[in-house]
Amino acid sequence: MKVRVTRKGLFWTYITLFFIYIEGPLAVIVFSSFNSGQIVRFPPEGFSLKWYGALTELVGNAPNMKPDLVDAVFTSLWLGVASTIGSVIAGTLGAYALQRSKMPGTQILRQMFLLPLLFPQIVTGIGLVLWFSAIGGVPTWMRLLLGHLIITLPCVVITVTASLETLDRSLEDAAMNLGANRIKTFFYITLPSIKSGVLAGAIFAWLTSFSNFTVTYFLFSGEMNPFPLWFYQYIEYYIDPGAAALATCALLITLSVLLMINRLQALGRVVAVSK
Repeated sequence: MKVRVTRKGLFWTYITLFFIYIEGPLAVIVFSSFNSGQIVRFPPEGFSLKWYGALTELVGNAPNMKPDLVDAVFTSLWLGVASTIGSVIAGTLGAYALQRSKMPGTQILRQMFLLPLLFPQIVTGIGLVLWFSAIGGVPTWMRLLLGHLIITLPCVVITVTASLETLDRSLEDAAMNLGANRIKTFFYITLPSIKSGVLAGAIFAWLTSFSNFTVTYFLFSGEMNPFPLWFYQYIEYYIDPGAAALATCALLITLSVLLMINRLQALGRVVAVSK
């Protein structure tokens, strides 16, 4: 009995310490945003919401404040959505082709899809900026979108491949034996069966795109400035709890998107059951 209690205590101690290690930096940022002082410090000197009130000046492009916060957020939002849609389509089809193909060399090709995760992102960023410079005439929005597609595509390939490997192939065989061609089988049998992997890949892709700094740094321009670059430029000149408040708002945006996706997934299950 004592051994069980000791093992259980060690387990929960490990879980608690691991959670503190992972979430501790986020907690420091959140608590620092309520600091009543003029500098970022933890623990806070006192409780105040004034730095959240100061964010309205950033949103309103007040004098002596860095402008274009709203434009930067919307740029990151549409860039994340566009790169997620592109990576979901290309990644799902690519993972399906690689998993179903019997041609030699598919394992090597699958590993090549994962190279953007293995290479340092600064290498990817430098390679992209040299490539686009050699091509010339590529607009900023296309540079950003293509760059984000490269770093988000592996997220979808990994999750969809994992779902395909656990899929019961007999369902597809039964559908084709009943007269369905491969396209109908994919859309009516395969895709609904791997939707959890597709959704997981889409979530990771959007989070990767929205928060990416390294690759974005090499591809942005003054006419199109995503939020991570805007925030970096902000903290170069303003080191105050307002930066922590802004980071907390960005965290809330990310959590809101995750909760919305989770809610839509739960609603889809309810609709499926009701049918």
